[in-house]
Amino acid sequence: MADLILVTGSPGVGKSVVSEALSTTLGCSFIESTLFLKSAGALRADPSGRDSEVVDERLALESIRRFVLNEEGCFVVSSLHPTLWLNDLQEQVIFVVLLRCHPRILLGRLESRGWSRAKVLENVIAESFNVIAEELLNYEDLVLEVDTSGKDVGELVEEILARLDIWDTGIRIDWLSLDEGLVELVTRLVHELDLYKEGFGV
Repeated sequence: MADLILVTGSPGVGKSVVSEALSTTLGCSFIESTLFLKSAGALRADPSGRDSEVVDERLALESIRRFVLNEEGCFVVSSLHPTLWLNDLQEQVIFVVLLRCHPRILLGRLESRGWSRAKVLENVIAESFNVIAEELLNYEDLVLEVDTSGKDVGELVEEILARLDIWDTGIRIDWLSLDEGLVELVTRLVHELDLYKEGFGV
């Protein structure tokens, strides 16, 4: 059976680059979960018209379970949906890296990608409200939470390994409580997203 290391977080926090670097450092193979799910036919366009994709959970879980049961070795998995890999296969997960990024910095990163304004807003708001972090609360004893804001990939890998060495697990970052001024920004972003949805009938 395969052993898994999950790297997760909101879009733009650095999942792919950190996962690839970590896999090289640890001598593991790298898997981009989105590509894996697409090849399994478990992703489809969002029927609501949003600029995103919807996971067919049944097909995704079947494909993941089959992969883990039939493969050998260590795999670093970059995933936006960590519980797909955790729910039925927690015993095969060695640890989870939860990457965080300050919403102000994340806003700039996502805007530079040329995404639709609504997609940028949705993801910055999700990071501000700790959406993926909350998804992992039941697995907190496996989670190494790392702030990527202002750090390069080498620094991040070193921090992950240092936290792993002392098993420094837990989910502690709450952006809105750490930055009082952020509340005003996020409130404006939520209002802007609401206006966008009203205007486009989303």
